[in-house]
Amino acid sequence: NEYKSYLSMPKHARLGENPFESLEENEGDRHAESLKRITSITYIVIILLLVLNVCTIWIFKLKKLRYLHESGLSLIYGVLAGLIIKYFGGTVNKTGKAPLGSCTNVTYNTTDALPYYLTTEFKNGSETLKRVYAYTEYIPQGESATVVINKLSEALQFDPEIFFYVLLPPIIFFAGYDLKKKHFFRNIGSILMFAFIGTTISAFVVAIIMWLYCQTGLEQGLKQEFIFFECLLFGALISATDPVTVLAIFAELNVDADLYALIFGESVMNDAVAIVLFDSVLKYAPYRGAKFSAVGFLICVGNFFLTFLGSFLIGVLTGIVTSMITKLTRLCDFPTLETSLFFLMSYASFLLAEAAGFTGIVGILFCAITQAHYTTRNLSAESKKRVFELFETLNFLAENFVFSYIGLFLFTYDAHVWRPGFIVASFLAIAIARVFNVFPLSGVLNFGLRQKIPCKFQLMMWWAGLRGAIAFALAAEYSEGETRRIILTTTLMIVLATVLVNGSTTTAVLELLRIRVGIQEDNESDQIIDQLARKNIGDVDLHHLQEQTGLGELGWVFLKVDYNYLTPLFTVEGAKTSDVFPWCGPLGRWLTSNRGNYGNEDITLDDDDILDDHYQVNPVAGNDVDVEV
Repeated sequence: NEYKSYLSMPKHARLGENPFESLEENEGDRHAESLKRITSITYIVIILLLVLNVCTIWIFKLKKLRYLHESGLSLIYGVLAGLIIKYFGGTVNKTGKAPLGSCTNVTYNTTDALPYYLTTEFKNGSETLKRVYAYTEYIPQGESATVVINKLSEALQFDPEIFFYVLLPPIIFFAGYDLKKKHFFRNIGSILMFAFIGTTISAFVVAIIMWLYCQTGLEQGLKQEFIFFECLLFGALISATDPVTVLAIFAELNVDADLYALIFGESVMNDAVAIVLFDSVLKYAPYRGAKFSAVGFLICVGNFFLTFLGSFLIGVLTGIVTSMITKLTRLCDFPTLETSLFFLMSYASFLLAEAAGFTGIVGILFCAITQAHYTTRNLSAESKKRVFELFETLNFLAENFVFSYIGLFLFTYDAHVWRPGFIVASFLAIAIARVFNVFPLSGVLNFGLRQKIPCKFQLMMWWAGLRGAIAFALAAEYSEGETRRIILTTTLMIVLATVLVNGSTTTAVLELLRIRVGIQEDNESDQIIDQLARKNIGDVDLHHLQEQTGLGELGWVFLKVDYNYLTPLFTVEGAKTSDVFPWCGPLGRWLTSNRGNYGNEDITLDDDDILDDHYQVNPVAGNDVDVEV
């Protein structure tokens, strides 16, 4: 009470030494200590969830149980932990009274995560009082209210910045680094069509259905709150698929490699496209209104292609720079330094793309593909092992961390806006949008492809359209206002339902569609490629090649350029760079590594390279490659 009386004294009466200075310092110290303790408890909760998940996964693998994947387990454990924290985590009652007097110079802090902060100035006679308030609920002027605060629940709020800058990069990088290139590039046309055109179709179909639902007025307020712009934002973010559960079961059951490549490739590219599409829609915000703006639309389209192209170039160039550093130095003698350089340059591709105003997801994805194809060939055997195990572990921990956090969010987030009709309409919208995505595009592709996409594969692709971390993080990052919180709550329910329901029923759907499992990879087409490759590449009958192997003309041309020029340039394998590019003079000699045993060393291909699992290429400078099994 004495301290309050001191604060209420006029400024001129408070001149001199502050008798309560130690009290203010102690209060700050106690607050800092409390915050430190709560933060420690927060991370302990997450670590305990991960430990519990690891032990449960071990039991599942021991018993060969495939009905619930590790991501589903993380969600369930997160939900249960959030429920306990919500109702048994301990609370603090805070009583506050809305101030009297005129309020001026109100400043909103809209960049921080909830709770949002309000800075105000109150006129109390001749004195101006500055106050900072954290939003909890509306209190009428002059009235008091008691607010129940759960400090642990507040500390566990989802932070999109941590997700996008810490957790997501290793997940995306490992997806690109562990890419089964042989089947991915054989289906590259289909994958790109589903990822680019299919994701765009899905976003607009969801937007149109949800806008029509809001216009019906079945739920109060939605007609005014959800203009088409907001519906399109929701359509863009909810079109990001994450079939991690389905793919894990596919890998365990040895499902058809082309089906795996289609779903995996679409999901990897789809995440990148959805993020760029979402960002492009946000660029239309200044032009939104009752009428369509052609200028705004063109800016969005231009931003989409510019962002994707810029991110792609940054990712590829970062991978190439890394490959040249590892080629021209002796870092291979120090595996720790070599592994550290690989990790730092890979993460730098993400940050460079973000700093340049593009998207780091696309940058780090293509950096990973470039690193796997070129840089890895320059690494020592020890570094190759370390790099793969490092990113595999980071991917596992980050993925399970994210899904645990999503489960926690269901109960620890206090600003949910529940609109049951909107949620049900959203489930119907994404199912219908998936139909318009998969089946028409498959029909178009089957007209031009010799290797058709069977109807049962199409049905499996439709069922595998799970939503996951990307959709949730985009919704959480832009959750200001009631409209966006409706989107956030709806997205959370869609992620929970699709991961738990679609993921756990994958095995049953495979059996229902009679899709073969336990398939050992057939190397017949690879042997045909070997036989054709023995000839001069320019003399190969490309029509016969595509009919026998599914490898198109562009794929074959890329292989020719890659093995004869790019591999010698960026790696220590193949011919001398100075022999391949004799017109470069001193530059060509400088780019020639002193590590290569030129003339005897073969090009060593990855286990899943584009052509075959068991061949080597003996390059001859200036000529086409000869392939020997």
